[in-house]
Amino acid sequence: MNTMKKNIIAVLMFISQFCFGQNIDYNKIILPDGTATDDFVERLVQLAWKNNPANEEFRHNVTISQYDVKKAGVQWLDMLQVQGNINEFNINSEVDVFNRASFYPKYNFGLRLTIGQFFSIPYDVKQNRERVMISQAQVNGQKLAIRAAVLKAHNTYSIREKIFRLSTQATLDAENSYRLLEQRFKSGESSFEAYNTSLMNYNRSSILQLEAEQDYLNSKVELESIIGLKLEDVR
Repeated sequence: MNTMKKNIIAVLMFISQFCFGQNIDYNKIILPDGTATDDFVERLVQLAWKNNPANEEFRHNVTISQYDVKKAGVQWLDMLQVQGNINEFNINSEVDVFNRASFYPKYNFGLRLTIGQFFSIPYDVKQNRERVMISQAQVNGQKLAIRAAVLKAHNTYSIREKIFRLSTQATLDAENSYRLLEQRFKSGESSFEAYNTSLMNYNRSSILQLEAEQDYLNSKVELESIIGLKLEDVR
């Protein structure tokens, strides 16, 4: 219960920071890879972020947008033109008896400039920088989503585990009561009604235990699907 309270408080703190426009330290939302922690839940969040295949798309989008910024920044080079001219006269000057190579220079340099490029290229750079920030914001949004999913799944798992344990103990108690009344009924020390009631209680507890076990195992599967590992393998 203490762990669940800590998780709820943490989520509320993050939400309050977001609502009031305060900066969020996303290295606390998801601990950087390689950062050690003794908090089991934080380790689960860390693993979920590392093992989620969808995160690769977000990371690659950031990288692509960064390349677009660099690409836009070198568009000025498109204005420069270099041309080469290779023919028999400038390759072998001895055959050029009439000095015709002078009409066919080996290379030419040119500069093509339009007024619009003075405005479009800086705007392209700014536009692509905005795309970098959008891509990074999507990464941060994914971090918040991953953290929330792990906390919810872990809370559900913890509750289901406790319910299953309590249900198992209740079933054991109901079975012991049933076995005792069964012996007493056989020896004539108890009525059939009392025996039958204990049997019904035992059967009801057994059904509830099976349902609790199913919920517990399903919640475990759900949590493991998010972190990409079995809980027993988490270190």
